[in-house]
Amino acid sequence: MFLKNLNPTQAEAVTFGDGPLLILAGAGSGKTRVLTARIAYLVLHKGIAPESILAVTFTNKAAGEMRERLGRLIGSEARSLWLGTFHSLGLRILRRESKAFGLKDALTVYGEDDQLSLIKEAMKELNISDKAFAPKAILARINGAKNENVYPSEFKADARDFLSERVAKVYSLYQKKLRDMGCMDFGDLICEPVNLLRQNPALLRNYQERFSYILVDEYQDTNKAQYIFTNLLAGGSRNLLAVGDPDQSIYAWRGADISNILEFEKDYADATVLRLEQNYRSTKNILSAANSVIERNQQRLKKTLWTENHAGELLTFEEADNEYDEARRIIKRLKSALSAKSISYKDAAVFYRTNAQSRVFEEELIREGIPYTIVGGVRFYDRKEIKDALAYLRLMNNTDDDLSLQRVINTPPRGIGKATMERVQSTARESGISLYAAGSAASARGVLGKTRASAFFEACEDFRRNLGATPLHEAALRLLEDSGYMLMWQEENSEEAQERVENLFEFISAIKDFETAYQSSSLADFLDHVALISDIDAYKEDSDRLTLMTLHSAKGLEFKVVFLSGMEEGLFPHSRSINDPDSLEEERRLCYVGMTRAREDLYLFSAKTRSVYGETRRQIRSRFIDEIAPEFILCSSASSETATGMTANEVYYTRDDSQVGHNPSYDSCDSPDPWKIGAKVVHPSFGIGIIKDRIGRGDDTKVTVNFKDFGVKKLAVRYASLTPA
Repeated sequence: MFLKNLNPTQAEAVTFGDGPLLILAGAGSGKTRVLTARIAYLVLHKGIAPESILAVTFTNKAAGEMRERLGRLIGSEARSLWLGTFHSLGLRILRRESKAFGLKDALTVYGEDDQLSLIKEAMKELNISDKAFAPKAILARINGAKNENVYPSEFKADARDFLSERVAKVYSLYQKKLRDMGCMDFGDLICEPVNLLRQNPALLRNYQERFSYILVDEYQDTNKAQYIFTNLLAGGSRNLLAVGDPDQSIYAWRGADISNILEFEKDYADATVLRLEQNYRSTKNILSAANSVIERNQQRLKKTLWTENHAGELLTFEEADNEYDEARRIIKRLKSALSAKSISYKDAAVFYRTNAQSRVFEEELIREGIPYTIVGGVRFYDRKEIKDALAYLRLMNNTDDDLSLQRVINTPPRGIGKATMERVQSTARESGISLYAAGSAASARGVLGKTRASAFFEACEDFRRNLGATPLHEAALRLLEDSGYMLMWQEENSEEAQERVENLFEFISAIKDFETAYQSSSLADFLDHVALISDIDAYKEDSDRLTLMTLHSAKGLEFKVVFLSGMEEGLFPHSRSINDPDSLEEERRLCYVGMTRAREDLYLFSAKTRSVYGETRRQIRSRFIDEIAPEFILCSSASSETATGMTANEVYYTRDDSQVGHNPSYDSCDSPDPWKIGAKVVHPSFGIGIIKDRIGRGDDTKVTVNFKDFGVKKLAVRYASLTPA
């Protein structure tokens, strides 16, 4: 039944036989449908056991959606699949093989904040000043090394400069501390399974034989460690199905390597390549406009998306006076869409290149009383009170987790001063035991003096004794109450403290929801679940609010109406990428991703001036606007007086100007002839000038301009950032 809903190329991918297969899946081409149908086909038509299939997704959200779909197609057998992100897969293998790896059953996964705390601790022990070397920079180098599957010893051997030598020392001690505490960071969840499989050939063969078919989504966003992991596991059956789109590779900044997908056919010379080019999401105009931008990239595997959807409205580009004017224009367009198209707030989204841009939108939306949600803002699990509660639970799961103990042992205040804590730490080091064991023993002997440490350890031990005997959410609530943590906020009796109390009860509800959804009361399972949650996993599509998010967060989502803001040189494309061809291509891919999130309407905005780092700067519209083929875009020009009323001229332009009317004086995306001899133009550095001569057409146009204060300049229009006066 599920095969009937597939187009010919999708059906070919789903019913493909054995061997390596690369599916180049364009935006909105139904790749999730193909992946789920492929798995259902393997189970129902080829008789493959679900537990012999490994499917890797980019986010937990995608994994959840896929499992839900598969539940409808193959029933309860979907539970037997190995389905999840690379990190969840790595964690699952590590837990299964903990004895072979020499790990304790209680394994804690550290997030970025925990990593940074441990980095600072290691730097302090090594007498490396955090003034001379930024801990965040050192952490970035270590995370980068793990993305490349480079271990501390290898990093040290390759260190060729003073900074790298210091990083190598911190990396070694940091890794030792993690291992001693039974903790791992996200990089370890990939590197350590790779290390385990490489060092144990029999174990590797076991997993290669277990997984008859391996499917990897978003292959263009894999890093080197994930690439090695995938190819190790696929080395047995060679039945690797990689799905991805080089045109949507946007995560190089966190280690993604586009060459993994570009060179798939080199890795697997006998690979079959299929292209999913029919788009089911966007209108013809949106799709054609996006194609005209991405076709300028060199690092891509050629494909051209097409759709049977209607043509739809042309894209609209507006240049605002400043960032506040831009926000007001977007709100005006949003209100118009709400009334004219009968859409809801949840059907629309505002994308921006950097998180800092959200502030102005928030101010204007609050003023207008428009409900909104920010993806990538302060996550629920990143709030102080929730991180404290999690630290309590992580300590109960793994008493070797010294970092968690240090966070909560004096929260609420229990009179344990710096000197007392140093004595406990000294005892722990000398005895080779954890801080928890040393502190508990010291408390029992009365060594900690007039502190309230005994109540803390009693609450902890009571929790550990009863773990499993009562539901996890009840035990967690009792721990927070008996330890005095909940009472600390209740007694503060402020509005902020009351909000924290409410968040803590919401945390207890989250544990209860987890127990219901996953049919598990395991503390370790819950902590794993929380550790692997990303910003996008927490996004709720059913909430009727306007969505604000960065372009990077928008990957995998779609909206009826999309507003792309900040389309300016130096902002988007970002200033860091302008002089780097590879980075510039990634920025263009990011633009393509943003454009192809839109189903029906796409609006693009820039500002003439913008406040950057406290100073107002004149901005130049993004080159990506000019790369959109002119027949697909409508440009608006309005003064600040008419910005909210949208009364300015709007005009269509096509390659054949005779087909539509136009205003010759209009400041358009691609005016029929804005560079006539005698025309006034504006340059961001030279000011106003008059064109004295001109040669060439289109992108090859070159003009000679006489500027009042700077004299005669010969300029290539394509690069000179000229605008008609």
